[in-house]
Amino acid sequence: MFNRSRGATIWGDAHNNVGRDQSHCNNAYEVHGNVIHNVYSGGISPNLDDPNTLRLLAEKAAPNACYDSEQRFPPPNCHPGTRAEILAKLSQWIEGERRSSRVFWLYGSAGVGKSAIAQNLAEKFTGRKIAASFFFSRSDTSRDKLEPFFWAGSLSRQFVPTPTFSIHLAKHSSKVESEAFQKLPNTVTIDGLDECVQHPSQERLLAIIRKPITSPTHTPWVFLIFSRPEPQIRCAFDHEDFDRVLMCLAITPSAEATRDIRKYMVDCFADLRKKHRALRYEGTSWPSEDAIDKLVDRADGQFIFASTVIKFVDTHDERPQDRLETILRIYVDHGVDSPYSDLDLLYHQILSACHQWEKVQRVLRLLVTPHKCPRNDSSWKNSWHSPAMVALQLHLKHGEVEAILSRLHSVLQIPEYNTDNIHITHASFTEFLSDPNCSGKYYTPEMSKLEYYDLVATLLLHTLSTMKVHYPLYQLQSEVTTAFPLWNSMLRDQDTDFGLMRYSCFSWDAYCIQIESPSAHLFAALSCFDPYSFLSTYIFFQGINLHSPFWRDTIKWAKSFGESTLQFVGAWEPFLWGGFCVAFPPKISKQLALEWTFHLEESFLNGYTYHVDTSRKIFLQRLYFVIVEVSTIISSWGGHTLLILPADSHMILPEGWHMTHITKHNEEVFHRVLNVMGQDDMELLLDDIQMDTCEILIRKLVREDDLAHLKSFLKERRKEVIPQANDWLYRPFSGEGALTV
Repeated sequence: MFNRSRGATIWGDAHNNVGRDQSHCNNAYEVHGNVIHNVYSGGISPNLDDPNTLRLLAEKAAPNACYDSEQRFPPPNCHPGTRAEILAKLSQWIEGERRSSRVFWLYGSAGVGKSAIAQNLAEKFTGRKIAASFFFSRSDTSRDKLEPFFWAGSLSRQFVPTPTFSIHLAKHSSKVESEAFQKLPNTVTIDGLDECVQHPSQERLLAIIRKPITSPTHTPWVFLIFSRPEPQIRCAFDHEDFDRVLMCLAITPSAEATRDIRKYMVDCFADLRKKHRALRYEGTSWPSEDAIDKLVDRADGQFIFASTVIKFVDTHDERPQDRLETILRIYVDHGVDSPYSDLDLLYHQILSACHQWEKVQRVLRLLVTPHKCPRNDSSWKNSWHSPAMVALQLHLKHGEVEAILSRLHSVLQIPEYNTDNIHITHASFTEFLSDPNCSGKYYTPEMSKLEYYDLVATLLLHTLSTMKVHYPLYQLQSEVTTAFPLWNSMLRDQDTDFGLMRYSCFSWDAYCIQIESPSAHLFAALSCFDPYSFLSTYIFFQGINLHSPFWRDTIKWAKSFGESTLQFVGAWEPFLWGGFCVAFPPKISKQLALEWTFHLEESFLNGYTYHVDTSRKIFLQRLYFVIVEVSTIISSWGGHTLLILPADSHMILPEGWHMTHITKHNEEVFHRVLNVMGQDDMELLLDDIQMDTCEILIRKLVREDDLAHLKSFLKERRKEVIPQANDWLYRPFSGEGALTV
């Protein structure tokens, strides 16, 4: 985006502590932060027009944070005819060309309608005056931190599509003419800054904004920020440099807010009378003026109270009249001495209408817990709070989650598709559930990290165990020929359905080793673990690479629990320490099988002993009689299905299949031999193996039994796969006949 552009200002100290994901790309004028160095070190080319760069930016972007994102639909918005004064004032500021203030902070308590105002302005001015918007949310892990805000993909993806911007960037690479500049959108809106979960990050963002807008070097950007008046945000805005550039407006209970909430409720009740059969005999006198007055008074300027009341009354489970009467009665019953706020009392009433609170609470507890992972899992963007995933994690039946939550439509957004996330409609409900002083008997705290890890690890192991019953190794010998096509079909179905199997292969071990006190459910899932169906599935999804940094750690971790994990250790340890067999179906050529066997053994060696450098990798290739680059091996993979069998397997394969053995002993020999030799020594060893001589023994670098093992093993390997290439006098690099790809 910035190629061939000149005159960009780089502020060098703005982004150094946000990890490697620091770029905040703005139209074409200035970039604040050490963009070029940090982004390039993170894997992005300095050429920002490069397709790989754009792809990575897109992957790191937070599309859910955009004003028109599908995930936020339907977004909060101002009811027609309300918030007129505030919208007019903000619109005037956005459209002003000679404003003295460069930052406008609109603040107010929970539920007063800040996000609705931000949404209204984004819809009105985006592409004309607003260049980009970012909506933070603590309930969405893709937009609850500072990192996605700084990735160019989150904001610049909104700048780039502007035709005016593209034209002027091309025509004016060094400088945008003042007349054209004034026509470009230059306002950035940030909603819910207080919902950025790390308080220091909130202050840091404001510091990053403060520096360029108060610098003598002109920058075009102005910022419209919406948040609660949290202490750390107030403190950041109190910085003396903000004095001359900051405008503030508080949303507080006011006559305008009272009028707006009344209008909202009157209009919504009118709509209810039109659509509900139970209200067809009610006239405009329902609800009464007195009832509306009481509700408006209870709202006290909080639109979230009014909207939640309307959603609660709008039900087909009960008569809306009865629901409204229930709401009005709770405030009479509790009186002025109630320890709960009016909004808390409303939430109490909503939850009291739920059947089977124990089940409801289990689901809600999962919904208020952000997804956590012990390592980066950005490669899998599944919806952890979807009905389908919640049901799997809590062992519920299909459709049961929706049934359990059926009376919570006023506080939850239940998706049409069960693979989309359930959303809590307002942060105040999450805060209510998490605070025992507010929720009382409905207290529903967030799960601890280790408790959540236990839940997810159990799910992932259970997902893997569902494959065992179909694995050809465990079928009758006479059924192997028919079992393999069914197994292959199952893997391909799993590859396109939901993505959970792929993620289970990739992450189960990382979750497990973090857990200090496994639950009975996790112990049971570990007991059902089958390494061979898992490894076959793993290779299908991950490619011909048997390297995971946590596999060996799982053995040490599991052994610490004694008898509870004996079955798991007994199943998993023979693979890690003893090796395995690989069975190749007939459609895989023998040469390809040899190449893949080399890569499987190399990755097995690499994963558990030491790093195999380039010279040693070439040596291994020559030992295997294969001339092929690893990248070529990987590109030839193509999602084939192999069978992984125990090292001592006596399984009789159907005609046309071939099998190779990968053992721990081979690994140990390679380790001892390769770890002590230089390039010249390896050449001599290669000659000894191919010529059946023993010259290397004179240098006393290789044990006699190791040399004998290498000769025997490699001869057997070549005999297994390519019998015609069993002449050791044949030199692989001597021209004709060398195996190449």
